[in-house]
Amino acid sequence: MLALRPDRLTGILAGACVVLGLIAWAPRHLPRPGAVHIERPDVVVSVEGQVARPGAYTLPFGARVADLIDAAGGFQPAAARSLVALADPLTDGEVVQVPALMAAAGVERVSLNAASAEALEALPGIGPAIAARIVAHRPFAWVDDLMLVPGIGPRTLERLRPLVAL
Repeated sequence: MLALRPDRLTGILAGACVVLGLIAWAPRHLPRPGAVHIERPDVVVSVEGQVARPGAYTLPFGARVADLIDAAGGFQPAAARSLVALADPLTDGEVVQVPALMAAAGVERVSLNAASAEALEALPGIGPAIAARIVAHRPFAWVDDLMLVPGIGPRTLERLRPLVAL
């Protein structure tokens, strides 16, 4: 059996008392973390195209495209409502395009992000292979993102621009 000398036992007990005293003292005297405050600044976004009042708007953090359309006075009668993702969240500095339902030639626009491969094939210069590549490169943030699709160059993009929307 181990026997402790009295001076060692006293040292151990004194050390334990100091540690326990610090543990009891610390919560009352050390700084406590405060409540976390998350700042959510307003976003400034712009809307262009077929809305009553195009322009820049300041909306609260967490606003959606539908909130921006409401702030801009709603859609114009010629707007392609089905091509606008109303539930998308807005980010500061974003520009939302509201396209017309009909392209300049009186043809209904094709959605790059939602149209089937068959609908994309109906566009001039787009065959089955390029339509499949367009579908594979989704989603598109801008019509200009078509340049990332192999087989689409500047001339094809300019030919498609008035016929497509996001």
